[in-house]
Amino acid sequence: MGNGSNGMISFGSFEVDNPTSQSQSLEIADVMIAVGQEIKEGDVLYTLTTESVDEIRKALSEDINDTKVDYETLQVEQEEARTQAQQGYDTYVTNGKYAQLIYENELKTYQNAVEEAVMNVEDKQNAYNEKLLELTAIQKEYTQAQEFLREAQGAVSENYAGRHENAYYYTVYLNTRDAAQRLTDQFEEEIDSMNEELEQLLLDIQMAVRTVNQCQFDYEKAKLDLGQTQDVDTYYASMASEWYKIQTASLDNELSSAKNRYDTAVEKLEKFDSSVRDNRILSQYSGVVTEVHLSEGDILSGGSNLVIINDKETVTMEVSLGEDEYNAIDQDSVVNIVFTAYPDEIYSGKVTEVSDAEYDSGLGTIYYTITVTIQGEVSGLYEGMTGDVTFVTKEKKQVCYVSNRAVFREGTKSYVKVRDNSGNIVKQEVITGFSDGINVEITAGLSDGDTVLIESKVGET
Repeated sequence: MGNGSNGMISFGSFEVDNPTSQSQSLEIADVMIAVGQEIKEGDVLYTLTTESVDEIRKALSEDINDTKVDYETLQVEQEEARTQAQQGYDTYVTNGKYAQLIYENELKTYQNAVEEAVMNVEDKQNAYNEKLLELTAIQKEYTQAQEFLREAQGAVSENYAGRHENAYYYTVYLNTRDAAQRLTDQFEEEIDSMNEELEQLLLDIQMAVRTVNQCQFDYEKAKLDLGQTQDVDTYYASMASEWYKIQTASLDNELSSAKNRYDTAVEKLEKFDSSVRDNRILSQYSGVVTEVHLSEGDILSGGSNLVIINDKETVTMEVSLGEDEYNAIDQDSVVNIVFTAYPDEIYSGKVTEVSDAEYDSGLGTIYYTITVTIQGEVSGLYEGMTGDVTFVTKEKKQVCYVSNRAVFREGTKSYVKVRDNSGNIVKQEVITGFSDGINVEITAGLSDGDTVLIESKVGET
């Protein structure tokens, strides 16, 4: 139950558009219909000139061929791009898979270089220490040789005066002194040589230490660089799938657009051929012709109206609703229509179209135009008929109800007046439910068939 709004019935008009978007136009050769004529689906509306039909069909066919070539060419061109995308994906995934292993293996080279440099320092230091021990031993022997030399020189000096009397011993002393001198000189040479070797070993140690420092620097730098490379490879691997999807989606969209252009071209020709058969335009509906828009020799271009017919199968009523009313209705709910010509008959309808919001500058309100299509038998309905439309926003069946005028309130409670068994008028408390503004549901306090009194005033005549 709800409030109805007045509206006017209109019959669906049949408008045929030229199906081609080409610049060419069709020329009407003959008009085969007249106003007031009843036609059936498949009847001939117009005949067209052969030249104009052939010209458009040729243009449409060429459009199909061109878009097909473009589509097939794009397929071939995209194969390389798809291969590159797949290769890029595989590369990123593979690099990410082995990123840790590559990092460890390459860093191992730098670790080995550091270890070798450290070992070289240790070797140089050990060689230096060994040479230093040798020097210490030789210096000890050198000290003993010097002592021996001093003793030999002393013996020669002591026996110098008796060299003529005891020449043999003197010669022995001289030989001993010379041997001691040679031994001392030999030790001095060895000591000098070892000192030079020690100096060189010190230089070698310093060089080896610098090498260790450089290798450690290279190792730390490599750790940073290789770590960054590992992070990049890992990140690229994690993004490879998404990047691949983006690349292929772009290719898919481009290919889909080309395919759509080809399909559209095919559909245009199919639509043209379905509308124009043997140079004739056929009606797709049955009805009575109310307007003929074209004459012999006229040009039929895209969007031109051919005829308007009354389609007996489709009857609609338009209803204007204010913004509040529109927000209150459910477009999927039941619609009841009562025509002025048939007050005792209720037709059912369905909301099939809602206009955009419009502004009534005179009233300063926003309203919507609702198109309701009548369901069921519509043979008795004609253009121009009016009636009431009820949008059912809430419905209850098998309801016990009374007139709103019979219910009165005292405080928070509702009452009606009834007669008791003695015929006296008494108050009866009731609980009310849904109301349509005229009647109200009684959910408790009354039973079906009870008599409820309504007060009224009788005027004097």
